[in-house]
Amino acid sequence: MLGGSPEQHQQFLPRFLESSGTPLAALCNSEPGGSANFAAAAPGAGTRTQARLDDGHWVITGAKQWISNATGWDEKGADLLCVVCRTDADAPPESALSVLVVERPERGIVVDRYLDTMGHRAHLSPRFRLEGVRTPAANVLGAVGSGKGLVEASFAGTAALVGVFGTALMRAAFEFALDFAKTQTRGGALPIIEHQAVGYALADAKTAIEATRTLNWRACHALDTQSPAALELALQAKIYGSETAVRVIAELMRVVGIDSYDHDLPLARLMQDALVLPIFDGGNMGVRRRQLHDLMKGAGYDPLAACGAAAS
Repeated sequence: MLGGSPEQHQQFLPRFLESSGTPLAALCNSEPGGSANFAAAAPGAGTRTQARLDDGHWVITGAKQWISNATGWDEKGADLLCVVCRTDADAPPESALSVLVVERPERGIVVDRYLDTMGHRAHLSPRFRLEGVRTPAANVLGAVGSGKGLVEASFAGTAALVGVFGTALMRAAFEFALDFAKTQTRGGALPIIEHQAVGYALADAKTAIEATRTLNWRACHALDTQSPAALELALQAKIYGSETAVRVIAELMRVVGIDSYDHDLPLARLMQDALVLPIFDGGNMGVRRRQLHDLMKGAGYDPLAACGAAAS
């Protein structure tokens, strides 16, 4: 959607708008060994997956992991892969990478293993190799060498959505803990919500949930309206929402007590899913805070833009 031409939209997208079938697509960026510095030039490695032109086709060789859906339903590849590749080993980061579209390849997808993740277990997270995978030379999103900007733009919108994930997990945890506090005496005379410590913990949790929810709404609205502050708000939503979710669910587990550690209750599962939020979709330390840092270092940074005002 961001980098494709109108002709590419017509070629690649219709199958995903049908009311039947189960097509899969994947953005193949992350690699074994980490991709926080995916655009790094020498002496850094950056993206290691290579693509070279051969007889009117790109030939792709490399390894990827953490790419949901990438190996398809049958380990032969998703219906549509957008593969981040190094197309010019000697170019600077701004022009070294390209995003190549690969329709379900005939051969060349080799699964090494599926990651055994702590949470988010409803989908496969493969580590796989592309061994001479071929795609037509025209299947480049945007211009050759424009991959860095496309990848960064693609992950701007998802940053805000991670904050939404955090809000959803906190909300589920809070609703359970509130009901627990109102109905359980834990051997005492009154429901535990009557104790000040429990009541204050619930009040703090609900306040954090609503603050996160509001930040998410603002970030998503800014992205939808293409506000100049969209990236800053999306990054803040990702960082704050993900880290707040882990903290709030931990506090709610303390309200419930040791029983929250049993999978018979939902809090342990919610925590398992929450723990990945600060470290996936661009880790908060290695990627997202760095992006905010770079924004604030910029000569044209307006500290009031995110609050809807303009610096005077």
